[in-house]
Amino acid sequence: MVHVASVYLAFASLLLSQSLLLSNCDAFTPQRHPRRPLTSTTIHYPHEDLGSTGTALRMQKEEINHKKQTIAIVGSGAVGCYYGARLWETNQYNMKFFMRGDHYSASKTKGLNVTSVQGDVFIPPHETQDIIYNDTNDMGKVDWVIVALKSTGIDSIPSLLLPLLGKHTRVLAIMNGLVDDDIVRLLEGQGEKEEPVLTKCAAVYGGMALLCSNRKSPGHVDHSYAGKLTCSLARSCEEDEDEDEEVREEHKRAMLDLWSPTQGFEFVYDDNCVRARWSKALWNLPFNGISVAMNGITVDKIVQDAGLRKLAYRVMDETLQVANKDLEVRGCSEEEHLGETEVRLPL
Repeated sequence: MVHVASVYLAFASLLLSQSLLLSNCDAFTPQRHPRRPLTSTTIHYPHEDLGSTGTALRMQKEEINHKKQTIAIVGSGAVGCYYGARLWETNQYNMKFFMRGDHYSASKTKGLNVTSVQGDVFIPPHETQDIIYNDTNDMGKVDWVIVALKSTGIDSIPSLLLPLLGKHTRVLAIMNGLVDDDIVRLLEGQGEKEEPVLTKCAAVYGGMALLCSNRKSPGHVDHSYAGKLTCSLARSCEEDEDEDEEVREEHKRAMLDLWSPTQGFEFVYDDNCVRARWSKALWNLPFNGISVAMNGITVDKIVQDAGLRKLAYRVMDETLQVANKDLEVRGCSEEEHLGETEVRLPL
């Protein structure tokens, strides 16, 4: 069995050994940025008027776009822009980004620049003019909504998402915490003690990103390390128990198909959303918590300090106990529980 907590400590130690120091819990100092020619994965259409030739190209573009799935990124910051750019560069989807403030203005007029250790992506201004919005009411119904908001912004989800949702829309929430049932309740206007029942869209998935990325300036996001994305079905609108397995497989296949053309990160599908959420919490709870409690220190300092490292292990141990008890209450077998930490050598 893989020891989950030790994996995260090893990951933190690897960051330290490579001198990738955190400026916050999700952002690292940028390193190298090898460039990959955009022409290898994208098609650029002329923005200016080119007479009959330009008109033909625009009509061709509209015909191609009509056949593609449309994806809306809501929360186009360090996380949303990275994964959104990776989807955009495949040229397989109609992408739409929701942004605000200076980030919206800069990206709209100067293009969206995503620098990355896995290859840079630049969406030029003549394309961002058409795909970046500051109001989700202007974006129309979409096939997919990828929500990458901070957990503190969860209350804004109904006003942001409802204009985008149709019967067949799928929602992926790349957020921290056990937020999936709360998202369904917010979308449906249900009370916090009610059993969440989804009717506004086809499905809601949980997304867990182990990503070192930050927004350097308006219109510029930098990805400096890692990027693994784990996704899992949380809720679907189908309620027929006889079709549960078939429905789950259909939604799983849709998620796998969504990310199959992408590059620049590892993608994993987990059949148990709650387990996947708790697994990500094994990183968030110790490192975010200790960082805040110690006045904002970075992960490298936590890993280097014997006392803080021991505390991180202790928080992970407690998180594992709570996680597995929660999984047990939810009816999960022991095989579905998170692995216990191994016996550790003295620090």
